[in-house]
Amino acid sequence: MKKSENAVLTVVGKNAIGILAKVATAVADAKASVVQVSQIVMGDFFTMNMLIDVTEMECTIKQLEKNIKEALPLVEVHVMHDNIFASMHTI
Repeated sequence: MKKSENAVLTVVGKNAIGILAKVATAVADAKASVVQVSQIVMGDFFTMNMLIDVTEMECTIKQLEKNIKEALPLVEVHVMHDNIFASMHTI
């Protein structure tokens, strides 16, 4: 059995209807899977952190990020493999 690989996906920007749906659709279209999601709407601002399983993903992480940015051009989107994310936050 293949070891699970995860990525951290963040979205920040002005709140709009359908942000979570568009991100989840892009993740599913890439054959990745949402593991956990947290979102907060503060006034007009939307923030979301999503942990995704990219073990079976059919594109690169950069391509997934590009696809989401194309679907949501007015928000900031970042996708990072969890080993890079963990390294950045280890003292």
